[in-house]
Amino acid sequence: MFSRIIYRFSAAGLLGLFLLGGVGAARAQDELSYAQYRTLSWAADRINHMAKFEPIHGETGMLFAIGERFGTVQVVKMDSRGAQRIWKSNQLSGVPDEVITADMDGDGLEDSILCRTSSGKVYVWSMDGYDLLWESLTGEYTKISCFTTANMDEDVPNEIVMVADDRIVYIDGANYSKQFTSIDEYQATQVRCGDVDGDDRIEIVLNTGQVLDSVSAIVEWEDQTFFGKIELLDIDGDGIPEVLTENPGDGPLKVFDVDFKAEVRFQ
Repeated sequence: MFSRIIYRFSAAGLLGLFLLGGVGAARAQDELSYAQYRTLSWAADRINHMAKFEPIHGETGMLFAIGERFGTVQVVKMDSRGAQRIWKSNQLSGVPDEVITADMDGDGLEDSILCRTSSGKVYVWSMDGYDLLWESLTGEYTKISCFTTANMDEDVPNEIVMVADDRIVYIDGANYSKQFTSIDEYQATQVRCGDVDGDDRIEIVLNTGQVLDSVSAIVEWEDQTFFGKIELLDIDGDGIPEVLTENPGDGPLKVFDVDFKAEVRFQ
């Protein structure tokens, strides 16, 4: 039963291996084991078309939002008994390119599922009931290269931050109105946001090696092009996140300290 359900999705091959490894075994308890939780988390963290989230009403198991190649987003619940699809979106415009989960109302808890598609659209659904909260206008953008969420202004709700038609765009997380569009163009394929220089203001970090001011979207610092994948993490304990960058396949890890405007070595 478990493998029949999972093989409907574009991540089928990888998830199928996990299931054969024991995730689908029947258990007396509904809770995932630590090994199962770790394996499923590993998958979701590495595949752009999958995002994991906890059941919001305290149920057991783990939920996955999966963007499949035939143009829908589906939510699958996984626990020790197996997998069950609990929701499927209407047909989307375009094929899902990336699915993420986010805290849009700013209360510290994830509440929304977001998807960007190959047709240049973004969709937002509530995790509680899977109601469609917002979708961007058809034809408004030709291509959305990457997106994330962050609090880019003074109010509590977070914003959707995206590179759309090579410009930085903010969408308000409360009313989903467009707040900002940059003048300059950027060609990034991954974007992250955080106070990476310790000035108490959020910066926009692109995997092109550019760090942008959040108010103007003008370059504050630019170094060599980062590797394809970037994440922000404070690994030296100074309270300021560093930029960690690596290639999805192989190659070294590079760490950049934007506060010092340099690549750093940890010894």
